[in-house]
Amino acid sequence: MITSTIFGIVLSVLAPNDTSVDPASMVLKGLMTANKIHEMKDDKKLEASLYEEGHQIMKDFISEAGE
Repeated sequence: MITSTIFGIVLSVLAPNDTSVDPASMVLKGLMTANKIHEMKDDKKLEASLYEEGHQIMKDFISEAGE
């Protein structure tokens, strides 16, 4: 996780200037997302959320395959 964050920061800083991406907002958004994930791990909600998301993906896959 740390390596991907560092890699993302480096890419956002070295990105061409014609993009509308602000590196500071990307870092802030990444930190906020990491904080939410950490809170979900502490509350034991992450496993339930991943389980539910897996079932939703399988349901969508099966319904698309049946069409």
